[in-house]
Amino acid sequence: IVITIPDVYVGGVGMCDGDYLAVGATTTQTTKPSGGYAYYKDGTLTLNNYSYEGKGYQYDSEYDFYEVIYSKIDLTLELIGNNTLTQTYSNSDMIYVDGANLTVGGDGKLTGTPAGYALYADKDITINGGTVEVSTYIATSIVSYGNVIINDGDITAESEDMAAIYSKYDVTVNGGNVTAIGTSLA
Repeated sequence: IVITIPDVYVGGVGMCDGDYLAVGATTTQTTKPSGGYAYYKDGTLTLNNYSYEGKGYQYDSEYDFYEVIYSKIDLTLELIGNNTLTQTYSNSDMIYVDGANLTVGGDGKLTGTPAGYALYADKDITINGGTVEVSTYIATSIVSYGNVIINDGDITAESEDMAAIYSKYDVTVNGGNVTAIGTSLA
């Protein structure tokens, strides 16, 4: 018996290398679907006009935490077209990379409404391109327990109650356009 453990979870569905997940689907497939989809290959999750609204994947049953996108390995998020992720469960995040790094790139757009954090990584978060618009009014929008490095892209992170971008170490903006609004630090 071969047991395959998914590398990444998208909208509650486990994805392995070479899997596609169509918008609204609850199972993966190995052929490219028509319309919007998520595709996972070689550590890169491509969102191509993908949309999801809901709880996502329950990664911690003790504290009842859910994530729209969850990974325990380094994850590169490649954005194509217009993508929308909405986390509907309180105290949960939109994207959580558990114990690893998150890199965002591409020339597409990600619009997100998290219930908790929008982009969260236990290590570095690097933005190399794309447009990321996150709106949250109860928590920090971008959180890294490593560094936050913005090399390119358009980043809009709004938070009225806490810091818009928080890094345990450094926040470095080398390029791109960053709008980060916050009234207090996390």
